[in-house]
Amino acid sequence: MNPSLHKTTSLVRLIVVGVAIYLAASPAWAAKILHRGNGAEPYSLDPHRAISTAENNIIGDLLMGLYTEDADGHPILGAAESAETSADGLTWTFKIRDHTWSNGVPVSADDFVYAFRRVLDPNTAAEYASVLYPIKNALKVNKGTLALDKLGVQAPNAKTLVIELEHPSPFLPELLTHYTTFPIPKTVVEKFGSDWTRSEHLITNGPYTLGDWRPHDHVRLVKNPKFYDAANVKIDEVVFFPTDDDNAALKRYRAGEIDTQERWPISEYKWLTANIPSETRRSTQLTTTYISFNLLRKPFNDIRVRQALAMAIDNQALATDIYQGVYGEAATSFLAPGTANVDHSAQVAWAGKPIAERRTEAMRLLAQAGYGPNNPLKFSYRYIGNSDIKRAAVAMQSMWRDVGVQVELANSEAKVHWNLLQVRDFDVAYNTWSLDYNDAKNLFFQFQAASVQMNNSAYDSPAFEELLHRADREADATARGALLGQANATLLTDLPSTPLFYPYVRQLVKSYVLNWTSNPRNVNRTRWLDIGEKPGPGQVATGSDAGTDASEGGFWSWLGSWFSWDAWQKWWNS
Repeated sequence: MNPSLHKTTSLVRLIVVGVAIYLAASPAWAAKILHRGNGAEPYSLDPHRAISTAENNIIGDLLMGLYTEDADGHPILGAAESAETSADGLTWTFKIRDHTWSNGVPVSADDFVYAFRRVLDPNTAAEYASVLYPIKNALKVNKGTLALDKLGVQAPNAKTLVIELEHPSPFLPELLTHYTTFPIPKTVVEKFGSDWTRSEHLITNGPYTLGDWRPHDHVRLVKNPKFYDAANVKIDEVVFFPTDDDNAALKRYRAGEIDTQERWPISEYKWLTANIPSETRRSTQLTTTYISFNLLRKPFNDIRVRQALAMAIDNQALATDIYQGVYGEAATSFLAPGTANVDHSAQVAWAGKPIAERRTEAMRLLAQAGYGPNNPLKFSYRYIGNSDIKRAAVAMQSMWRDVGVQVELANSEAKVHWNLLQVRDFDVAYNTWSLDYNDAKNLFFQFQAASVQMNNSAYDSPAFEELLHRADREADATARGALLGQANATLLTDLPSTPLFYPYVRQLVKSYVLNWTSNPRNVNRTRWLDIGEKPGPGQVATGSDAGTDASEGGFWSWLGSWFSWDAWQKWWNS
């Protein structure tokens, strides 16, 4: 072959290769991958086994209930295209949207009936089953006194689902965004049993499918092409990383390994606000942090002991001194600010009293209960072992020491901690609750005796139960709110737990992550997010030590050197 022709052919080939490389590496053509720091290691991806916000973030990207959340965390129709409510508020009728599972099989109303029956089946032993007790016969079905087919969830046909309620529940749309209400595929579950959520088996009706789950490393989701709104889903893959250690997560965030982080460490607040203020987010959320007492263990069945331990905690000092005012507000009630449909007036009896006066009263109560210098009260306090929670635990240990109480601290990872609370293997323990729907009943239900696994303290109060029973059947919103306020007052008197904080949402979000909205429910579905332009060649993201991304920095420098005139001359003349 003629040498000139050979060089021309080679040049054409090289240009073609260069163009191909350009298209593959160009941000306009590259897959959009979001890396999310997600807090705790997931316990399960089965919506009937899941127990935490970390799992909600993942499962809500995989599966979709009758309602889902919009970009601001508000409920909107999801797997249902319409909803009708009877005049008495007791019957809701849903028309199922025309959409399919990720294997192409249509989603039907029967998938919902199967899911509701499974989560309430006593053999499933779902921890969250009691959140569904507003549904007709749900409690009796869950306790095994009624057959599964008596549950108030029926499918007259493949496209119609009817839910009957025990009492009007205006919060139902928000409740139906909770993962316990999502459809699940009967044939897959019954074929593979507990392995149905493995990546090779799991089918989904949400915007993503499961790529892989490497325990204690990551959960990777990939865009579901069968999702009914797939055309508007911008992120191609989302990778969730367990990030229990806030300080380690911040290092990964600064290094560019994760794009968002569920929580930033309080100890770094000054650095964060000085260096990356636009990425450091803080806002109120519908969450209460509290301490639970195990009423099945002596002496925590003694109200005097519970009062003394609660009174001795200076949570205002914890909020302002230990947490520098950035963790959250000191709580004097179980009801977080913004909780709807309830009277907020009840507070702990010692609200506003000086800490010295409270300590004196705490020691008097302990003495009445038989404890003092010659017989100090001793117990173990359990908490989740991240740095922020540990700081409060150490401070409370000192506060309890000031009233003559000796406390041993015991920490564990989140997954283990919640399991211990569920089986009531603790004396006193850190606890927290984020509202699944904005109504006080969503917090109070876990203190009902029927909630069992959710009722960590084993609280059982006929007076409290009666107030909730009356509130459930009260049609007038103001009167119902007053009854729920009385229920709050009852809890604050009996103290199965004692409120500590109303914590803030503390997120880190890179500037190129688009459409992320901080909201009180702390829900950000990946479906609504996008990734904008990242820092280009030679640039570093604000506040980041990441260096330049290989696909957008070093690669372009290399490619630029190849396409320089000098390089071409040397190649042509070679």
